[in-house]
Amino acid sequence: MTTTTSGSVDGAKHEHAIRREDLTRLRMTLGRLGRVLRQQNDDGLSYTLISLLFNIARNQPVSAGELATSEGVTPPSVTRSLNRLIELGFVSRTPDPADRRAALIELTPSGVHERERVLKSREAWLEEHLERLDDKGLESLLNALPALERLCDPELPHRS
Repeated sequence: MTTTTSGSVDGAKHEHAIRREDLTRLRMTLGRLGRVLRQQNDDGLSYTLISLLFNIARNQPVSAGELATSEGVTPPSVTRSLNRLIELGFVSRTPDPADRRAALIELTPSGVHERERVLKSREAWLEEHLERLDDKGLESLLNALPALERLCDPELPHRS
């Protein structure tokens, strides 16, 4: 079975013939790789807390409401996770000077260190596993990076 997709990228029309089996295989492989990488932590921090830690690092200072929206969870859920990160000393909550009813969330130096530790752990795992590839396999993977990065681009047009 062949699925044909078409789209406009940079004003040019592209036709792609993608076998349904290949599309499924790509989706499942990328999903598995993402899950495996996210699981590369050795201190028991949950995926939820790590995701929040990384979100705060990208967007700080940030409000709890903004975090809830970007994480796709309820505000009470974010508040519970933030309270845990505060207990661990990884984030701080300070009053928002523009709105005293709100608070701004930022990483503490310990939070920055924890984020870096998680990143190093994930990179060490990835490096170890990339060593299993031969030169041709590694080259193929690296050559695919621009296309994979493009797939992650939030500006990529969506088809209805």
